[in-house]
Amino acid sequence: MPRNAPSFWYQPRLSGLARVLLPLSWLYGVGVWLHRSTTRPLQLPVPVISIGNITLGGTGKTPVVLGLARALQQRGYAVAVLLRGYGTKRREPVLVTPGASYAEVGDEALEYAHQLEQVQIWVGSNRRLGARLAIDQGATLLLLDDGLQHWPLARDLDITLLDAQHGLGNGQVFPAGPLREPACHLGRADLLVLTGTGMGARAGGAAQLPWPSQKPRCSLHFQLELPDGLQGRPLVAFCGIGLPQKFFQALSGRGLRVIAQESFPDHHPYADAELERLVAVAQAQGAVLVTTNKDANRLPLQFRSKVVPIPLSIDPVALDPLVQQVLGLIGHV
Repeated sequence: MPRNAPSFWYQPRLSGLARVLLPLSWLYGVGVWLHRSTTRPLQLPVPVISIGNITLGGTGKTPVVLGLARALQQRGYAVAVLLRGYGTKRREPVLVTPGASYAEVGDEALEYAHQLEQVQIWVGSNRRLGARLAIDQGATLLLLDDGLQHWPLARDLDITLLDAQHGLGNGQVFPAGPLREPACHLGRADLLVLTGTGMGARAGGAAQLPWPSQKPRCSLHFQLELPDGLQGRPLVAFCGIGLPQKFFQALSGRGLRVIAQESFPDHHPYADAELERLVAVAQAQGAVLVTTNKDANRLPLQFRSKVVPIPLSIDPVALDPLVQQVLGLIGHV
């Protein structure tokens, strides 16, 4: 998978490069179909909720998982989050603690461990075993992070997220476009969550999405939790996420003065030389160096005091309707 979203994925018309890549997209789609058709899902004795994407990255999955985990915990569930752990190549699941290293468990797992108290966070590609271990340790509900295309575990509810600005992009399957599976498969999820504002050109607006009218959907908006002292000060912003422009636009949207910005590949492991250069740029301008919470987990310890992380959370007013939809769909009493 590419670690940066190519610009041609989000062009309203199919580009020449996308057309060249279409045969590879067909092969990728066949591989996805074969994997799904040859996998028998394991049914578990507790509710399993998948939060995933039909597109590659950039939909705000991490704050949605954080928000749902807290809300479900408040309603009496002992929640566990299961995730593969991007870049760790770990198969056997491990229970994540806030003191774990990024190299061991990945940036998303660390963010969950830092922000979710009394929630089990399990990392490992063998999520069947992770689920059993979580249940053995008292979990009564499992959140399957990035699980829409994960077939080994049966789910009680599939939630798919779609960025409202970019929509389905050019409508093509990877690598010709941003889709993990054909757009017509969007409707196999149980609940659609549009994140952000607007709709992509190819998506053509929410009404034209291939989403069954009888199935529920809702919208979520995110907000930056600004630390004190940033308003009015010059900022140098950097990040390595799926759609980096969303972070930079969010900073500008809050009236912050971003004088320089730099994007890196998604999940980028920062080298000392890169960070020394960014720190020097900020110091030369009398600016504050800022990044996302997820990126902060990938910083070497000696740089963390020199960078201000800015958390992203769900608007609490928008979260409650989603939680009520989820509870209704899993039969919560």
